[in-house]
Amino acid sequence: MASFHFSAQIIGRSKGRSALAAAAYRSASLLRDEGTGQEYDYRRRHGVVHSEVLLPDGAAPWLADRQKLWNHVQKIERRRDAQLCREFNLALPHELTDAERRELAQTFVRSAFVARGMVADLAIHAPTDNDLRNHHAHVMVTLRKATGQGLYRVKTREWNSDALLREWRGAWAALQNRYLERGLHPTRVDHRTLAEQRADASGRGDHVAAAALERQPEIHVGPRAQNAARRGAAVPSQARQQNLRRPKDGTWRSSRAGEKRKRTVDYRRIDRGNRAAFNAQRGGHAASKMTRMVETTQRRNARLRRIEARTNQEIYAIKQALWELREASSRSAWQRLAPAHRQAREAYLARRFSHFQRRSQLLRLLLGRADRILAGLFQVHTHALRRSRILNERSLTLRGGATLRPAQRPGLKLRLWHED
Repeated sequence: MASFHFSAQIIGRSKGRSALAAAAYRSASLLRDEGTGQEYDYRRRHGVVHSEVLLPDGAAPWLADRQKLWNHVQKIERRRDAQLCREFNLALPHELTDAERRELAQTFVRSAFVARGMVADLAIHAPTDNDLRNHHAHVMVTLRKATGQGLYRVKTREWNSDALLREWRGAWAALQNRYLERGLHPTRVDHRTLAEQRADASGRGDHVAAAALERQPEIHVGPRAQNAARRGAAVPSQARQQNLRRPKDGTWRSSRAGEKRKRTVDYRRIDRGNRAAFNAQRGGHAASKMTRMVETTQRRNARLRRIEARTNQEIYAIKQALWELREASSRSAWQRLAPAHRQAREAYLARRFSHFQRRSQLLRLLLGRADRILAGLFQVHTHALRRSRILNERSLTLRGGATLRPAQRPGLKLRLWHED
């Protein structure tokens, strides 16, 4: 199943990063910093299936040279804490072919970034042996518009808005779904949060989809943590500096004001285990919750079956009473009922028969719907158990050799419909 991932980050000097180093690593190429003379050689790196620099209309042709582009960026960004570029990480559907994935990434980058005047450095990476579905793309874009002479002297602040990021996320999901539909793949992606998707499914009356979304989101386990787990090394928790909430306009009034709004978070006191083990715990909780939901639905369906059985018994008894009433009219005179009494009795039985007929029809409708919901819940439950097992296998060893296990999942007993 295709998964949605769209994240953005700033590559800046404040954390000691280099746009040239990042571009060389993502494109598996050799780039030289003309300012320091340092070379970044990643030509031996495997897994880069495609890389290119995309230019907007009217841009200087030399910006298509990766070496010249990022050296130009490093040169015009003089501040020691300068933001050099913005990077986007995009998950590509593994259901598509290599050519379709490349076309998908190029189409989105051109429409979302290049059409606005950005220069985009696109690199598509193939999955590693750890997960053969992890096709993804890295897109490094400039923070200034491209011109016929190079990059514009002023940064475009409109590109920093959260609203634009949400627009990009929605456009990326819509474009992926278009390519998946064109390739006749049943899977689809959704950029919304689980809570938003669940509310939408409930509003549509799709109880199975709402139940499948009744879980907590998993947290990201990055490549550093995965590599450390393979080596058997424990990743130590650290104290980190984090920014407080940004002003409403999205910018600090000065760099000094921004520094004052930082706080230190001591993760050594907060962390309990690691990310993979935490995901395993959440997967176990989701599977347990789905087990309880299936069992509750089974009990409700069994109760409806009992009500249906009693309703059918009432219908049979009314039919029997009507038959006996008609038979009584052929008996001798002293055994017959009075006409008025017989008519009243027939009218009463007819009303009851009509009532139980309507109830039987409603019960059949409810039971058909309930059976479809239960069948869907069984599929969701199976997927939740499978996902929990995968997450548990991926869980990393904690400090001291302990492993965080998910909550115990109760076994699921399949009830037969004729059981009371």
